[in-house]
Amino acid sequence: MPRAQLHAYVSPSSPEQEDTFNKWIDESHIPQVVERIPGIIGGFRYRLSEVQLVSAADLPARRYLPIYELDTHDLPTLAHRLAQALGDGTLDITDAIDMNLLGPVLHFYEPV
Repeated sequence: MPRAQLHAYVSPSSPEQEDTFNKWIDESHIPQVVERIPGIIGGFRYRLSEVQLVSAADLPARRYLPIYELDTHDLPTLAHRLAQALGDGTLDITDAIDMNLLGPVLHFYEPV
């Protein structure tokens, strides 16, 4: 069982970039994060379903949710390393991901 999870709420930069975004996140980003960030042991993702129990106005703006499984006793260090990797070239970033208006929102979760 993973010791924690990272949920990354993200969106493509535009509808025209959605295919590029999906290819990048599946073929590049998730594999790079797992390979290059110690303590991240797996990743998969979801897309917001059209089936919901709330109105469209109450749905989140970011439609994609990569979830990373973490195996670490030092979550602060892992979080710091991930933040560094996102800015220092360790992880390839594409202009197909929205980094402005609907930039990524990252949340760490620990088991209860």
